Amino acid sequence: MRPNARATAEVMAQVLRTTASLAFTEGLNPAQWSALRYLAQATPSARSVVAFARYHGTTKGTASQTIAALLKKGLLDRSRSERDRRTVNLELTAAGRLVLEHDPLNELSAAIASLSDAHHQHLAEGLDQVLRTLLVRRARRSGGPAPHQGKAAE
Repeated sequence: MRPNARATAEVMAQVLRTTASLAFTEGLNPAQWSALRYLAQATPSARSVVAFARYHGTTKGTASQTIAALLKKGLLDRSRSERDRRTVNLELTAAGRLVLEHDPLNELSAAIASLSDAHHQHLAEGLDQVLRTLLVRRARRSGGPAPHQGKAAE
């Protein structure tokens, strides 16, 4: 029997709320955690406010406020690009790398890691498809172009 889509969405929403509530720790909020994660994994050329805003699906102004808070907390450094002095590059500080070791997303990762390989594979594939569908629907509503069809997690 196929599960009820609405009930599954309710469980997913509860997982998201629970995970988000964990993200108010270490003096950071969920957007700041997301920025730290993004900057820790981004290539040097993608460590900018604009690239983070694009990734996070927010405005440059909102992303700038998030980055400014992390700079003020000493978790990020900024420097001018050697190639283009107009470009500002962002880098995690030692303190930023240390606080990222306490990332609340680790709790969700541990819960997922406790799944069997088969359940983990199905969950990953299902969530990837759900995300792709949501991104396409959002693009259609906003009149923008549909996102590329590569893996959503990329």
